[in-house]
Amino acid sequence: MKEVFLTKFMEGLIVGLEKEQRDGTAHVYKSTLNRVRKFMNGREMSFKQLTSEWLSRFEQRLLAEQLKWNTVSTYMRMLRSIYNQALESGVATYIPRLFSNVHTGVDSPVKRAVSPEVMSRLMKNEEKLSRKLSFSRDVFVLLFLLRGMSFVDLAFLRKCDMQGDIITYHRHKTGRKMTVVACAEAMAIIEKYRDESPDSPYLFPIIKNPQRNEYRQYTCMLRLENYRLIQLARTLNIRERLSTYTARHTWATTALRQNYNSNLICDAMGHSSVKVTETYFQPFKEAEINRMNQSIVAFVLSKNG
Repeated sequence: MKEVFLTKFMEGLIVGLEKEQRDGTAHVYKSTLNRVRKFMNGREMSFKQLTSEWLSRFEQRLLAEQLKWNTVSTYMRMLRSIYNQALESGVATYIPRLFSNVHTGVDSPVKRAVSPEVMSRLMKNEEKLSRKLSFSRDVFVLLFLLRGMSFVDLAFLRKCDMQGDIITYHRHKTGRKMTVVACAEAMAIIEKYRDESPDSPYLFPIIKNPQRNEYRQYTCMLRLENYRLIQLARTLNIRERLSTYTARHTWATTALRQNYNSNLICDAMGHSSVKVTETYFQPFKEAEINRMNQSIVAFVLSKNG
């Protein structure tokens, strides 16, 4: 087998992803490649050098640089994906349990979902807000109403993706086909902000200059939306953190509270596996466990010795 550099193989994958307009994945691959090259002091790296020992040293370096466990896991999962693609291409040799000693899981230590009471307040739209904050609130509510849709998928929704009240699209992250029926509340928001410009293929005015650095426009709007959601929470005296991702977590957690099956929630959100969905529920489950513990302690303390 001809020796192939892992770093060169990654470059090829990045080019392919960019051609497919999978800019988010391409960005993560680029970040991983930059980290690998930094660790290798700028030298190219072959697949023969990709060993369990190398991965462990790489993980330790990332941790020493104060990266969070989820960030470290992202890099490891990207390397695993690249390695698997190299195996399929016949340019790498199979090594059993290559990634077994490094962290590839996803932790959710922070509660990201808001309470049903807060979500209800945002949906009822009773407070007077500025035009910009009203838009941010409406977008947040719409993400929730459309089954916890990701902001990137909302940004790139095309006019042709919507027929009547049915939205059909492919998730940017996984490519999975999704079909969502927009309820009356969602339709009201869609009609309010629908982009009527004949020059834009997109349903909403988030990507305002089509075919010109569209992914950069999306990331700028994502940062702006999350900043305004922080302002919105302060304005409405909401203590819980609001972000575009909060809407997605809130939909999933609300579904769990209503006792819907994890597999059904997984399908509704377009996740690649139930394991991904369950990372959303960990903070909720931990809160339930803590309340149970407090109840047990209170029960014991209430008894006379």
